[in-house]
Formats: sequence, C-alpha cells, structure tokens
Amino acid sequence: MALVATPFRGENYKLGAAVGLDFGREEKDDRKNLRGMGDIDMSPTANLMGEYSFGSIQVSGKLTQGTEDYGMTAEADLGTMFAATDDLMIMAKIGTTWATEDHMNSYFGVSSLQSGRSGYSRYEAGSGIKSVGVNVGGFYALTDDIDLMLMLNADQLVGDAADSPLTKEVFQPAVFTAISYKF
Repeated sequence: MALVATPFRGENYKLGAAVGLDFGREEKDDRKNLRGMGDIDMSPTANLMGEYSFGSIQVSGKLTQGTEDYGMTAEADLGTMFAATDDLMIMAKIGTTWATEDHMNSYFGVSSLQSGRSGYSRYEAGSGIKSVGVNVGGFYALTDDIDLMLMLNADQLVGDAADSPLTKEVFQPAVFTAISYKF
C-alpha cells in the first residue's frame, strides 16, 4: 500500500517519492514455520523512485526505508513495455533487490532468544543481494476507462536470504491480477 507522487517528469525520465506501509509478519500466520520467532511489526516506509527510458527499454530503481525492523531495501530493474494490439500492452522486466543487515536479520535471521524458543539454529544474515527475479505481464483495456492487469512474478532468493533456516523455498512464484478505473 502506497501513496505516490511523481513531481519530476521529462521526456525520458520520471523521479518520484512515496509513503507506504510494510505489513510485517505475524507468527500466528504460519505457526508451523514461525513458532517462537515473534512478530515483525508493521512499518511505515518512505520511498524514492526513478526511471529512465532508452526507447522501449526502461531502467528503474526504488529505495525504501522503513523502521529499524524493516531497514532499507534497494531495487533495480531493466524492462520493456510495448503495445501488442491497440488494447493490449505487454511488459517484461528483470531485476534484483538488495537489503540492509537490519532488513535481512528481521526477515531471515534467528537471534539467540528466537533460537531457544523456535528450535532453529542461531543465524545472522548480513546485508547484500536478497533476490533476483523476472516479471512478465499484460494490461488489457476492457473499456476506455477500465483496464485489466495480469502479472506473473518469479523471484529467487539468494545469499543469506536463501541460506536462512527460515527459508523453506528459495523460488518464489506469484500471480497478481487487478482491475483499474481511470477517473
């Protein structure tokens, strides 16, 4: 969830900021795997975003800062978007996410206290590349005001995130759909 402003726009670039909310993690949502790990509180986030286009190729980045539990993440993507038909836009991108030690330890680390309560071995995750991934999708204009979106994401956890005793699957696929209305 985010409130976005893009005040700086040019022919080939966009720069903006957003405030958002990271929902954290609740132990009760996965009692089998998170027993004894405790909750990660919700965190307000501040985001800086930018994009530069070279014709149909876009390079984009996003820096997100949250509370101490969230830490900071930085995303970098290389992608393209093109019209397949008058009503259908196709999008594809590859990217990576880097995270600070605070973020990595909150989501992938196991402190001594958590180890004693959960049975997981103590694990300290350092800052570094958290994941690499690919996204493909489409935007279809149902009417002049209503668009349908379908996105397929495939992320691969790497480094300390992949090696964490909390990580059960390093490959993280996801499907997103949305309908938007233009006012």
